[in-house]
Amino acid sequence: IMINYKLILKILGLLLLGEALLMVVPLLVTIFSTDYHTHSDILGFSFGILITLIAACLWSYYGRPLVEGMKRKEAYLLVTLTWIIFSIFGSLPFIMSGMIDTYTDAYFETMSGFTTTGATIMDNVEAQTHGILFWRSLTQWVGGLGIIVLCYWQV
Repeated sequence: IMINYKLILKILGLLLLGEALLMVVPLLVTIFSTDYHTHSDILGFSFGILITLIAACLWSYYGRPLVEGMKRKEAYLLVTLTWIIFSIFGSLPFIMSGMIDTYTDAYFETMSGFTTTGATIMDNVEAQTHGILFWRSLTQWVGGLGIIVLCYWQV
């Protein structure tokens, strides 16, 4: 049985659209914050949203319409790819704002949030700006919801 990659691409595009919309919330926190690094955070979140939106639109456009049912094999692949791809795009605000120096560390921080492992590369978490802290917390919250949905789906 073949895996319907176009269906997975379509769903990943729609999920990325959701991730881009989630990034708007910490952008608003950053805009209304009085932090010192607010300008770099605004640019980091803005570019992160823009890049994520472009990928979401392209993937949704080139994906197959959602008329076919998803099989278990495709669902497992989708969950795995969602964690990987959400972390790729979710790390953009960390790296583009300059709050984390290397992409590897930004990716680790984001993957840690989305998978709810709780590990961090930050030496002083409290020293981060409000927008970055909010994004970090939001990734953990979304990851926790994802785990709950995954467990519910298995029942």
